[in-house]
Amino acid sequence: MKRILLASALMLIGSVSFGQNINDHKINFNFIQLPLLKIDTQYDNYSVKVEHAYRQANEDSTVMFSARQEVAMQLFMQSNEQYHRERDSLERIYLAQMSSWEQKVNAGTTNPDGTQLAQPVAPMYPPAPVMDLIEAPMSHSEFQENMATDRINLSGYTTGEGEVEITITIHPIRSYRIVESKKGTGASTKYNYTARYVMPIGLRVANPSQGIMMETTLYESERTYNLPSQKSKYDHELYMKDNKETFFRQMETAGRNSAISQLNDHLNNHFGFVQRTRSAEIYSVKSFKGFDYTDVTNAFTQITFALQAVGSDRDRSGAMSLIDAAISTTETILAESNIGDKKSRINDKVTAMLQCNLAELYMWKADFNKCDGLANLAMNSGEGKAKRHIRDEMGFYKDQRNRWDVHY
Repeated sequence: MKRILLASALMLIGSVSFGQNINDHKINFNFIQLPLLKIDTQYDNYSVKVEHAYRQANEDSTVMFSARQEVAMQLFMQSNEQYHRERDSLERIYLAQMSSWEQKVNAGTTNPDGTQLAQPVAPMYPPAPVMDLIEAPMSHSEFQENMATDRINLSGYTTGEGEVEITITIHPIRSYRIVESKKGTGASTKYNYTARYVMPIGLRVANPSQGIMMETTLYESERTYNLPSQKSKYDHELYMKDNKETFFRQMETAGRNSAISQLNDHLNNHFGFVQRTRSAEIYSVKSFKGFDYTDVTNAFTQITFALQAVGSDRDRSGAMSLIDAAISTTETILAESNIGDKKSRINDKVTAMLQCNLAELYMWKADFNKCDGLANLAMNSGEGKAKRHIRDEMGFYKDQRNRWDVHY
């Protein structure tokens, strides 16, 4: 039994020694993200214009409010005329009854038992009509244009007139509603309230030679804004009586601020040259069977320097010699690959690791065919870590290829 346990232990030690021998490194570096759409290179400045679409909504609401008031007044006048006709009719009947009674009393007419005739009872008049209260609409506040002009920043361009024109359209809030939810029981019961609304923002980008490059309406999905929780529904109604306009203004401001920030990101993703930070996973070798991996360490160092240089310019030309040197060193090591022998110096694990490193380098060299080829080799290497690495990076590689193809 002891021999069996000892043999099992030795087998386990062996599997560990031939197992994981890879170092993972996160390399953080800057790069200039190319836009998805290319503005004519003769233009290098932009201006921002704001259109106030909500003003028309305010005018429409005012017209509708006036119309509803007019209808309410007409209905009130009709009801008032009907009321006075009915009152006059009842008064006439009552006065005729009083006249007959008074004449009989003056003539000395009495009841059979000699008592005085009873005076007619005054009529019960219908309630006077009340004009329905028409609540004034909540108008949208004036949007201060500097909220857009100061916060829209097209990366890679300077502000100026006559070239790229960015038009921001501020639309009104629509589909506004408040949703209630009840939580807890007994004394701990709370009523939570969330305002749900839609606040679209229009974006148009144009220049003299290309015309309108983008014209779209963004953020037509529902947004949310939280109101204070209350201990009862009636507390919420009291809160709204006192704070309805204040709350609406706060929600409107928050919605506009959020939309402008998101719009600036959308604009730069499509048209700006934005400096981004990438965290790339690059691999080296820990140690394995006493082999010398100085060349792999040197390659890793070269890759690090190459990646640190890619952010120096848009086409990565300033980093290209470093990228080429790192590729050459890595490919020299890969020439020794022997994936059929797990005990070889450049075995299947090390090979897959080097393929992942090379895929990253070729991506920054803009040789996307080689990047894809190496990614496929690593994906199909049978090494789970390499497969996971490539699966996580494929979206980034594809996005960078799409952007590069637009410009080069």
